[in-house]
Amino acid sequence: MKIPHRIVGMLAAALLLVTLIPRLGAQIAPVAVRGKITAVKGQELSVATPKGEFRVTVSDKTVIRQEAPINLSDIEPGMYLGTTAAKQADGMFRASEVHVMSEDQRGLSEGHRPSSSTPGSTMTNANVEKVEDVVVQDVKGRVMSLKYKGGEVKIFVPPDIRLVKGVAASREALKPGAEISAQATPNADNTMSATQITVRAPGR
Repeated sequence: MKIPHRIVGMLAAALLLVTLIPRLGAQIAPVAVRGKITAVKGQELSVATPKGEFRVTVSDKTVIRQEAPINLSDIEPGMYLGTTAAKQADGMFRASEVHVMSEDQRGLSEGHRPSSSTPGSTMTNANVEKVEDVVVQDVKGRVMSLKYKGGEVKIFVPPDIRLVKGVAASREALKPGAEISAQATPNADNTMSATQITVRAPGR
């Protein structure tokens, strides 16, 4: 029996729709953008990075934070933080940077993994379980016991590294020359929509 062209066309359209639905429903994962703001035009930032220049748009929903320097003694149990560290010959991890996150960031990228921005180092996003004052190779610092889903690690923090915390900020902090780290989603027009932007502390 010959199927009418009209029915064939309807079946083809239905098949195309079924094929497209999963693609339409798929969400594009945000990517990290780290660099220096070179220009601000309305809601759009031009950001120079090692991979080239990106156009990042800011909306009313974009969460903006600014790093504020802290002291080594400010690190306490219960904090959620991100730590860049390298494993030493004695097996101990030594931190090169510690970033205390705000409470709404608790659980963000939790875990212990190789650092994507610092070759040979690790990145640990975890909860501080315990902090001890110690002396390692004549350097007075603190050892943090960090716990994350699936494990825990101890990291020595010397006093002369980058120690910061994130605090709420406004768009006024987004100005040319500012170093930023952003989470942004690529758009079809080659711009990126920022969900979070952190203005990094200068000179640290």
